[in-house]
Amino acid sequence: MFWCVLGHTETCLVPGLSAAGISEELRPLTPAADAEVVHLGEARCLPLLPSHPLGAAGPAGITRAALGLTQVHAMFVGAGLRVWPDTACARIADESGAVPAARDLFEAGVRIGRDCASRATYLVLGESVPGGTTTALALLLALGYAAQGRVSGSMPGNAHALKHQVASAALVAAGLAFGQGRLDPLAAAAQVGDPMQPLACGIALGATQVGCDVLLAGGSQMVAVAALLLAVSGTDALERVAIGTTRWIVEDPAADVPGLAVDISPDLPVLAANLNFSRSRHAGLRAYEGFLVKEGVGAGGACIAALLATGASIETLEQGIDAVYDGLLGRLKTPAQ
Repeated sequence: MFWCVLGHTETCLVPGLSAAGISEELRPLTPAADAEVVHLGEARCLPLLPSHPLGAAGPAGITRAALGLTQVHAMFVGAGLRVWPDTACARIADESGAVPAARDLFEAGVRIGRDCASRATYLVLGESVPGGTTTALALLLALGYAAQGRVSGSMPGNAHALKHQVASAALVAAGLAFGQGRLDPLAAAAQVGDPMQPLACGIALGATQVGCDVLLAGGSQMVAVAALLLAVSGTDALERVAIGTTRWIVEDPAADVPGLAVDISPDLPVLAANLNFSRSRHAGLRAYEGFLVKEGVGAGGACIAALLATGASIETLEQGIDAVYDGLLGRLKTPAQ
């Protein structure tokens, strides 16, 4: 099964912090548009495909192509959104931005995870939360991980100084010293995190508790979920968990996501889909080779699942991705052509 948690955090509105959307005004619509692209092949709540301000195409089409190859239907769950998608999406929480009900989200996630495990042996769990690498940084710092300058993001260089400024301000406002969040990790997520984190953590825990293997599909944000899972439930919780992402995340010269995963647990595997878009016919995909976008909407994990489940070559997958973007970029006439 493939599930993707959608969430909104006001952090994404800080100028210069996120490029998960073509502008600050449209960025809150990105999660809803991502779900629409994966399910419907078009973004209904936006006039354009969710894209990077510098022209890179959003990753939802990668997820759509990978799941199409695997013939797996995507399931979306909303943990609080400004705008809800015009497609099927389980609504767990209505309030966007803040996370006062982190424990409720976590418990709802456990129930979802157990239900997933009753229907599938493997769960790929993605996310779409613009600004989420900054809240990931804040949560990792609260949990005691030396994450400054090591999280990735949707832009080259990853805006580390600004991310650290915002995360540090959040910790000060919450009265949390470095590592103090380990005392009550869900409270730390409520104070400095985003709504995806406790919900995804609960889904992963519920699924693994009843024998399902979980691929946390993402980079920095899913490393933070793994850290939260460890803090909530101990080392046994990670025995059936791996991180699944893209080559651009693990090779990001301005981040250290694999190293952060090792810090959480030396036994936490990090897998990467070895995609190469340098020969793509779409400029918006070739931009990934310049470390724009890199990941999102569970794209890396969906690709890994497609390759492992079907035995298809990476070239076949890349051709399928190009074909999906033929339709997306042609129909929507984005500047990413």
